Amino acid sequence: MNDSTTKMFHTGYKLPSFLDTAYKWMLLLCDYVAALALAIQVTLITINVTGRFVFNHTFGWMDEFSQYTLLWLIVPGTVSLMDRYALFYAEVLLLFIENTVFRKSVFAFNCILMFVFFATVFWTGIDYVRITWTFELDYSDIPKYVFYLAMPIWGFLMMIVVLKIFLCMEDPDVTEIDPE
Repeated sequence: MNDSTTKMFHTGYKLPSFLDTAYKWMLLLCDYVAALALAIQVTLITINVTGRFVFNHTFGWMDEFSQYTLLWLIVPGTVSLMDRYALFYAEVLLLFIENTVFRKSVFAFNCILMFVFFATVFWTGIDYVRITWTFELDYSDIPKYVFYLAMPIWGFLMMIVVLKIFLCMEDPDVTEIDPE
């Protein structure tokens, strides 16, 4: 393998400490938002189901608020899961490819495709928010606007995670995975 291939397929690039700290804080914030959204979701569903079956009364606003909290459970939750498990799944999927350069090429191509997808999600979300807020000048419906912001925020955070995974790419150690 020549020097240019070695540089192209580096192993274990470490982020500068300030970027690594910011990245860890971003993931911690995503964990807290997901935990808060899950707690709110469980509480709302419990209250609504109890009200429906015990008191024969439901709160109509809870269904809509539950949809909003479900979205804010999914957005930061998938960001955290992508960071924690993307490399593991890449190792499993690339388990039977013995050539290191080819394995890393497939991994890099997958990262590039995911980055393009989430960049598209981000820019489409920005356009949607801009258009929606231009035509709907009623700012009294804050939960709806927070709902609209989920798409560009999700795209942006996932681009950061994919970029970090791509830059800090490690050679999957396929010898430690038992194929059975």
